[in-house]
Amino acid sequence: MPDINLTIDGQKLTVPAGTLIVEAAKTIGIEIPVFCYHHKLDPVGACRLCLVDFTPGPPRPQTACTTPVSEGMVVRTQSAMAVQARADILEFELANHPLDCPVCDKGGECPLQDFTFRHGYPTSRIDGPRLHFKKPIPLSDKIALDRERCVLCYRCTRYYDEIAWEQELTTDERGVQSFITSQFDQPLKSNFSGNIIDLCPVGALTSRVWRFESRPWDMTHTATICSKCSVGCSVTQWQRRGQLVRVTSHENDEIDEGWICDRGRFDYTDVNDPARLRTPTIRGTRSSWSDAITAVAAGIKGKGAKLGISLPQDVTNEEAFLFRRLLDGPLKGAKVKMHGRSAIPATAGPTMRIKEIDDARVIVIVASDIETDVPIIDLRVKKAVSKRGAKLIVVYPDGVDLDRNQETVHIRNQKGAAAAEVRKLASHELLKDPGGSVAILFGDGHGSEDINDLATACRDLAEKVGGKQMPLYRATNERGALAAGVAGWDSLDRVDALLSWGPPPTAGVPRSVKFIAAWDHLPRPGYEQAVVLPATTFAERQGSYTNVEGTVQFLRPPIPIRSPLKEGWEVLCELAIALGLKVDYAGIFPIQRELAIQPPDPNPEPTPVLIGPAHP
Repeated sequence: MPDINLTIDGQKLTVPAGTLIVEAAKTIGIEIPVFCYHHKLDPVGACRLCLVDFTPGPPRPQTACTTPVSEGMVVRTQSAMAVQARADILEFELANHPLDCPVCDKGGECPLQDFTFRHGYPTSRIDGPRLHFKKPIPLSDKIALDRERCVLCYRCTRYYDEIAWEQELTTDERGVQSFITSQFDQPLKSNFSGNIIDLCPVGALTSRVWRFESRPWDMTHTATICSKCSVGCSVTQWQRRGQLVRVTSHENDEIDEGWICDRGRFDYTDVNDPARLRTPTIRGTRSSWSDAITAVAAGIKGKGAKLGISLPQDVTNEEAFLFRRLLDGPLKGAKVKMHGRSAIPATAGPTMRIKEIDDARVIVIVASDIETDVPIIDLRVKKAVSKRGAKLIVVYPDGVDLDRNQETVHIRNQKGAAAAEVRKLASHELLKDPGGSVAILFGDGHGSEDINDLATACRDLAEKVGGKQMPLYRATNERGALAAGVAGWDSLDRVDALLSWGPPPTAGVPRSVKFIAAWDHLPRPGYEQAVVLPATTFAERQGSYTNVEGTVQFLRPPIPIRSPLKEGWEVLCELAIALGLKVDYAGIFPIQRELAIQPPDPNPEPTPVLIGPAHP
């Protein structure tokens, strides 16, 4: 389609055909205020705050969020008619809005505050009684609703309909009595419910985890990477006085499009736990770092196959690199198990990019409930289906979130038979002539499938239909640990000594273990007989993760480490020296440089590298 030439407030510009006026104005830095409009949602023109004056067009204000540009259009955002119309709308929006800015969690980052100051009348002509509701309404254990603040922009209900495909929010009553409520007054259960907090432009929806904690000017914020699954969403972590007080989304169209799951948003309170471990202990007695590391080295040295190493799902690339050196040297022969990982091998084949799902004409999902395994990829698939017209085939024994789409072809295979079903798909009607690219996303069925057979079947299907595949690794840095060669799958039974890097093994400490060394940030049962090294949390950690598509992203910790805590790479370096391995790294950057020149990921296709999260 040809580009369109137009003028906005005297400035000439050229934009693609179909661009909305509100988006065209953004490209030249002109603000058109909006409440209901959001660039990730379909426009509805509900709040009418974006009124502008343009020619050719009717002689009355028009909504910039629903009007596409046309050739030769002249838009005036500051004409008397447009300015007065927007001020009138704001006056109506404030007719029932409570004047509770000092206690509202949105204070300091509230579009309603900003727009009232920049576009509203200096005084209100409305002196009638305001509408009152019971408040706050607990929509779930994580989200509260203050109905008096709501301006009925419907961002939250539209998000549920368009993005999450769930019917948890609706509007009750009519006219001035209308209010947002949950369906049948049931609590929100969606794994993606927290995104409505970021979407709400007026503080009607707030986080109960963060409620009344602080204000934006009290906090510092850092753009970093989520540590809760393998997708690697960009997030913003907010700290106040050394505590992590909030996690919000940070838009990265390559990966997450500005959405995060509730695990990534709300699962952070352990960072501030008063019981946090701060000093090393040996059998429950406080110790120095030197003595504790010496005790760890003495307990694990020379054990060979009698030593078990438990790795967490969010081990960083730098820590994995140092573990590889230890396993090639003084800890050679040790059994390694990475908890939370899938059974997918490192050689599963070339991987498609997450953003390429958008353009797929047919999406095949095998042996994975992606809403749980890789949540934001679940939203990307829904977008491809509902907004791009992709067809969807699911091969999974149980019901899944994607069944909400009536056209989803769901093949309910017997557990262990996914590969056989995949081999039949090449002749499926949707794949005989897909009309474009095919995306094949496969997991491991949480251990129920022969993963080597399934990976081969998916690779063969991709070759037959001209598709691309994405192995759905689950653990945060599973792909990075696989590339380093430390994402073990060994049984830790019958080991004499255990080095637990992170929380204890999910199946518990084997009974055969006589010596335990743990690097952890919280006290656990059994630590009174162990050597415990106090750990940093994800909010204090430097390093990098390799996400499910192979993109390397760097962590930017919002909370500085306070002595006597040490970085994980630093502890491993000191442990390596105590074990007789020569290492000499003055900081994390020399480790990253050495890591960068190591043999590449077994994936034969080159993978991109992102230095930190994308910026808005």
